[in-house]
Amino acid sequence: MMFVHEEHQDAGETLLFLHGGNVAGWMWRDLAASLPDHHSLIPDLPGFGASNAEPWTSVAEVADSAAAIIRDRAHGGRAHVVGLSLGAVVGTVLVARHPDLVRSAMLTGAPLQGVGTTTRVSGVAQIRWWGSRSYWRVMARAFRLPDDSVDTFVETGMGIDRASARRMLTQVYEGVPATDLEGLRRTRTPILMLAGEREPKAVHRALAEVTSRAPKAVARVVPRMHHVWSAEDPELFRRVLQHWLAAREPAPELASRRRPGD
Repeated sequence: MMFVHEEHQDAGETLLFLHGGNVAGWMWRDLAASLPDHHSLIPDLPGFGASNAEPWTSVAEVADSAAAIIRDRAHGGRAHVVGLSLGAVVGTVLVARHPDLVRSAMLTGAPLQGVGTTTRVSGVAQIRWWGSRSYWRVMARAFRLPDDSVDTFVETGMGIDRASARRMLTQVYEGVPATDLEGLRRTRTPILMLAGEREPKAVHRALAEVTSRAPKAVARVVPRMHHVWSAEDPELFRRVLQHWLAAREPAPELASRRRPGD
C-alpha cells in the first residue's frame, strides 16, 4: 500500500498530487500547505520515498492504486488530480480509466508518446549512478531545485528502489499504449495539459494525445519554463493551479502558441 501524506483534512474539495520520477511526494508539500481551502492527498508512488518497498508494476496498475486512494480517502470520493512528469503520465491514465473519480486534472510535462532512443538509453544507463550522492546533487542543479530542497532530493534519490525505477523508466520511455488512453474519449472531465516552453519537443507533441481524445481537454505552454517548473517558479505554478481550480480554464499567463522552431 502506498504511503500517503495528508494536508488540511477538514478543508474543501480534495486534491491528489502525483510526483515526478526522481523525487517523492515531498515535492508537493509546500504547495499543498499553501492551499488551506483544499484537502490534499500526496502519495509516494511505488518504489519511491516512503513507498520504496512497494514494487512498481505498471503505469495502469499504479493509476488504479491512485484511484483507490481517491475512492477511499477523498472528500465525496472524487478529487482534482495534479501531476508532473511521471505523475502526469499516471494522472492521464488515471483519468482515462477512472473518469468518474476525477473532478478535474492539471497535468504537466507528460511524455505520453515516449522518448527517443538516445534519451532512453542514457536515462536507463544512469540508474547505475543512483547510489552516488554526487549524481543526485548534479541532478538537483539540472532541475533548478531551490537550495532548501537539495538535501531531501538527494536522500530520496538514494532511497529509490532501482528495480522499480528500471521498470518504470522502461514503460514511460516506451510511451503509453493508445489502448490506455482510449477511455479519455468517454470522459467529460476538464483537463489542462501543460508543457514548459523550454521542455523537449517530445513533451510538446504529446499534448495532442489528450486533446485529440478528451472533449474537455485544453493544452497550453508555460512561457520560459523548463520541465520542473513547479520548483523553478513555485509561485507561478500555484497561481496557475488556483486559477484552474477556480475557473476550470487556463490562466492568462499561459500561452497557446507552440515553441519557436516547432
